[in-house]
Amino acid sequence: MRKSILAFAFLAVLGVPLAATADTITGALSVSGTIKISNDSIAFTGPLTLGAAQQGGFTALAGTTGTIQNITNPPYAPSVIFPMPDFITFSVAPNISITLLELEPGVDGVTGCTSTPPTAGQICTPNAPSPSPFNLRNLSATSSVASFSILGNEVDSLTEETIPAIGGFTIQLPTESFQSALAIVAGGGTITSSFAAQISTDTSSTPSVPEPGTLSMMAIGMLTIGMLGLAWFRRTGSTARYSTAS
Repeated sequence: MRKSILAFAFLAVLGVPLAATADTITGALSVSGTIKISNDSIAFTGPLTLGAAQQGGFTALAGTTGTIQNITNPPYAPSVIFPMPDFITFSVAPNISITLLELEPGVDGVTGCTSTPPTAGQICTPNAPSPSPFNLRNLSATSSVASFSILGNEVDSLTEETIPAIGGFTIQLPTESFQSALAIVAGGGTITSSFAAQISTDTSSTPSVPEPGTLSMMAIGMLTIGMLGLAWFRRTGSTARYSTAS
């Protein structure tokens, strides 16, 4: 009988699920799409594409699509905190979104912005008509790359959990030096190209929170174990007294 009680208690332990966590997705998210840059906006055209190269919890989103909102100045200027909820959303995970908090300022400086003629290796962060988030680098006399960074939060609308997120965007300009691209934008034109971005989340300071349902199941399981243990103790105690009396 003792073995049966112990076996039943063991099964009760197995019946208690491990503490499920109500976490936002963690890892690194890779997206791509089309971008249009003008003097006062960073506009995104068409849906985001989430490729196969996702990391961590974001692997579940591989091969799906999302949306991304445009960034305009004002109100978005480097180092200005102005939250934009649902900056990035996901078609297969509608409860998960990225909130944009601010653009990071560019770090390449203005010294190289007026360099002529264009050559590979020249860098520039323009500051007119206002400080720019862009870092520009010439790959050759006729091609360049632009990049900018963002700070934000990943939000889970189901659990109301929020964790920090950082992102880096890279725009290829295969037919323009950055000097040529700056001249186009300064003249009121736009630059349209493809972009790739990676958004990374950080949960180092975010504790996992057990689901309420999981807590209930754990409590029931522990109560069952306690009752079985008490029954076993009483039985063994009475058996001992019977044996002594005999």
